[in-house]
Amino acid sequence: MKEMNSLIRVPLIIALLLACTACTTLNVTEDPTLQTSSDPLVGLNRGVYAFNNTADKAILKPVAKAYSTIVPDPARKAVGHFFSNLGEPLNALNNLLQGKVDGALISTYRFAVNSTIGIFGLFDVAKSYQVNKKHEDFGQTLAAWGVKPGPYLVLPFLGPSNFRDGFGFAIDNLTFNSATAISDDSATRVGLTVLNLVDVRAGLLGSGDLLEHQLDPYVFLKEAYDQNRLNSIYDGNPPVRSDDDLDF
Repeated sequence: MKEMNSLIRVPLIIALLLACTACTTLNVTEDPTLQTSSDPLVGLNRGVYAFNNTADKAILKPVAKAYSTIVPDPARKAVGHFFSNLGEPLNALNNLLQGKVDGALISTYRFAVNSTIGIFGLFDVAKSYQVNKKHEDFGQTLAAWGVKPGPYLVLPFLGPSNFRDGFGFAIDNLTFNSATAISDDSATRVGLTVLNLVDVRAGLLGSGDLLEHQLDPYVFLKEAYDQNRLNSIYDGNPPVRSDDDLDF
């Protein structure tokens, strides 16, 4: 594994320090529908959704089932912890960009403890100390800075997103890609990326039936994504739409 200074590049640290002078927080009294994406690209999105669904049933879901069957549960948990730990530097960075200093310190602490005592993150030792993860991504950071979600967007293989969160995802990956941080070897990076994808998909095997039983799985998935992002942006305490926001 590369040295710590490869995790966060110097230009990003400089950008972080500059951005922190303009950190803002979300208004908890605002209309929550402002964080709901519109869907003007519904035709394109449904096409990508159909492609993703076909690819998932043909390839990813069977592989995830085999992985879940063959790999023991403790080993799968260790894999999940390993990749989750690699995301802590980004959590720290985005917490700090949002002015959440406590969250940044917690993410830094978790990364330090789990990378050492937790053996490269294979074990979530910090959680056993009641230090829980403070996940933040750049999409959430943009929301905290007042950027609205924009149109809904279904990304190939990645699934539900929107213009803001898709851009945030790209920035997060340009800032720090976990596979690249571990190795410069292209085959190793591809292998780690596939392992992470399969492990994540294996964790979602139990939710597939719920989606298939919906009258319109596409609409259900969009609404679930919007609600999940709303909860994430407001740290689990989203504003409730008041009567004044309702149209009659």
